[in-house]
Amino acid sequence: AGALIAALTVQGALSRLSRAESGLMRSLAGAQFEDGGLMSRNPQEQMLLVDRLGLVRAAYSPARQTQPEALENAASAALAALHGVTMGDNALSCWQGGNPGDPARLSALVEGCGLRARPLRQARGWGYQRLSALGTIIVLDAAPPPPAKLAATGSASTLALEMSDGAQRLVVNCGGPGPDPTALPPELVQALRSTAAHSTLVLDDTNSTAIQPDGSLGKGVTDVEIARSEDNDCSRIEASHDGYAKGFGLVHQRRLSLGNDGKEVRGEDRLSPRGRRKIRESAPYAIRFHLAPGVEATITADGMGAILRSAGAPPWNFRCRGAMLQVEESLFIDGRGQAVPSLQLVVVGEVSAIGGEIAWQFRRSS
Repeated sequence: AGALIAALTVQGALSRLSRAESGLMRSLAGAQFEDGGLMSRNPQEQMLLVDRLGLVRAAYSPARQTQPEALENAASAALAALHGVTMGDNALSCWQGGNPGDPARLSALVEGCGLRARPLRQARGWGYQRLSALGTIIVLDAAPPPPAKLAATGSASTLALEMSDGAQRLVVNCGGPGPDPTALPPELVQALRSTAAHSTLVLDDTNSTAIQPDGSLGKGVTDVEIARSEDNDCSRIEASHDGYAKGFGLVHQRRLSLGNDGKEVRGEDRLSPRGRRKIRESAPYAIRFHLAPGVEATITADGMGAILRSAGAPPWNFRCRGAMLQVEESLFIDGRGQAVPSLQLVVVGEVSAIGGEIAWQFRRSS
């Protein structure tokens, strides 16, 4: 990008424009999916990509040159992918070691890039699926973690979700320090990449994709199947991953539906047998829903639900069926990269070799 801008702005350098354009397109081909998302699957890096491509775009007009259509398309797709992982507070959802960042900076960047795009809702390569209805937004990680060579902070977050109601975040992932230098302890930064630090199912306290002692990602999720549908009542996603197939002989399937009035989210986590490997007796599981800072959780009398209260949204009721519910401490890495205390809902139980299913629901009170 720098070489291309130099070719457009430095006197006498225009002869190098074609070569610089070709170089940038080759670089994008090796780092960007066709749907516009970076192969690192990191929203904060995606924000930087949109910024750089916006600067490139702005350099063409003063030089009285026309930007190649392929480059314009890549920039528009990058912006759509970025919008696809933005929550209701106009900040980023937290994936691959990143945090929400500064919403004011993100808004200024989007405004300044000179492009307009609708949020990408169905992304196979970028991997983030988006559901939205009347102010309620859900983002689901429906892809394997990025290859180790493309992401230094890849996370075992497959089938995790984030959820917001208007500007109020409700369900989050713990996040991470992002690209900036951090004062967080290295062991905490490592733990923030684990499956347990994300809002999804964890089987026997084991990461769905292994995180090696040197920080690299090991074996785990290789295949994610996904189906999506919409009708007059709701939008639905069914997705599954094979991260627990080799170790436990079980596949994790998550079903989600968001009502078109934005008031109800229905979910189901299912563990189904696959392959020859069988667990001998049973294995514990935990379905975690990390709550945003400021969201209070009160367990109902029957122990199967909780009332979620926050300053920025109406109360939401959570219910589960087929397991017991607990409220535990958690933490969240805010847009400044600092750890903030929070809570998490944890649905706990045990599963046998034949598998099992756990249904749950979020419903807005008004």
